[in-house]
Amino acid sequence: MKQLSTSFLLLLSIFFVSAQEVSIDYNSVVNALYARQIGPAVMSGRVSSLAAVDSKPEVIYVGSAGGGVWKSISGGVSFRPVFDDYTQSIGKIAIDQQNPETVWVGTGEPWVRNSVSVGTGIYKSTDGGISWSHLGLENSERISDIAINPLHPDTVYVAALGHLWNANTERGVYKTTDGGQNWEQVLYIDENTGAADLAIDPENPEIVYAAMWSFRRQAWFFDSGFTGKSGLFKSEDGGKTWKELTGGLPDEKKGRMAIEVAPSNPDVLYLSLETETRENKGIYRSADKGESWIQVSTDFNASVRPFYFSRMVVDPHADSLLVKCGLQAIFSEDAGRTFRPMDGSVHSDVHDVWIDPNNTKHILLATDGGVYESHDRGYSFRHWGNLPLSQYYRVSVDNHKPFRIYGGLQDNGSWYGPSAKPGGITNADWVNTFGGDGFYCFRHPTRDNFIFTEFQGG
Repeated sequence: MKQLSTSFLLLLSIFFVSAQEVSIDYNSVVNALYARQIGPAVMSGRVSSLAAVDSKPEVIYVGSAGGGVWKSISGGVSFRPVFDDYTQSIGKIAIDQQNPETVWVGTGEPWVRNSVSVGTGIYKSTDGGISWSHLGLENSERISDIAINPLHPDTVYVAALGHLWNANTERGVYKTTDGGQNWEQVLYIDENTGAADLAIDPENPEIVYAAMWSFRRQAWFFDSGFTGKSGLFKSEDGGKTWKELTGGLPDEKKGRMAIEVAPSNPDVLYLSLETETRENKGIYRSADKGESWIQVSTDFNASVRPFYFSRMVVDPHADSLLVKCGLQAIFSEDAGRTFRPMDGSVHSDVHDVWIDPNNTKHILLATDGGVYESHDRGYSFRHWGNLPLSQYYRVSVDNHKPFRIYGGLQDNGSWYGPSAKPGGITNADWVNTFGGDGFYCFRHPTRDNFIFTEFQGG
């Protein structure tokens, strides 16, 4: 037994000496690898924000949930990535329309499902996306909105939504007056309440509106309203002082809100409101800069899943025309009293809208399936299939030669396809195995034609 123990210790010491002598430069190993795109490209992926240059609407920026920022100078015919060296989860894109080479990007997706990436603050480009500067707010985790003063574009307000899974103090409304070199927290409620949305009066930019939202997500639940301190606030002195707007709004615990000013008539405001009481949810309208409100709609898409789609856009030239994001995008021509759904071929889950100020029948939608474009005010759309933004939840491989890849995509089903093919892999080589939010997908270990698949949530 003593001889066996001695032999074992000798082998053990040889192993440790050998392990210490072997030095692996893991950075070199990883850096020697390269990625190649193999698909599938039959869909796009989740787009969280989009923006275009008013004077040159062919210049478009698209921000995705996990694929960074993409730019087109051809009206969507082609795109190139302009943010690959930075955080890939995008919350909001804003263009300085007076100096359209200046673009702001707030990182961290604001549509806080239980599978979202975090951000690293706010970035700015002054050369149309060629280069970027990181300008702080790195602990905000997710930035939901950016409002630029149209008369003094170095003055910018940022809505910091804050941490999703825990409390933090870097949330609320921040303001800069020097183009982002310095920031002041001008509206703060508490460590659980962030800023979900902003709006600025185009005629008097000292008037700013902020929708504040208290929320908390845990693995087993989501509390929209959390501490009960959500509310709509207004400043008339550029953020120095604020008052809560309550006239006509229900006196109960509120969840997520979105606020929009009509560009053609800043007296008119629209508010998307989540409440505990079902009959009080929906869209509210004010005709006196927020001093009083009336509920105008309880349409399903006006109130469904507010944490995931809340944004609204008012037509640039008519205060009675309104688009609301939802499970489907909906359009109103009578100040929100009635809505019609837009083209049903559009991918579900709409997160952002852009209306061309030069031709308001021209509309872009940001969805879980990419960007869609309409030229007839939403009666029909075409899909831009050139943005590779799909998000895989899980991937697996089999032992086929060449091996095949299996996986599930966020809101775009589950798929499998080859890792290699003479002449290159095409969309036709990918096979859809199931729908919904794709998740785990595996081939049977011994039976080639058996595949196990599911959608998120089981």
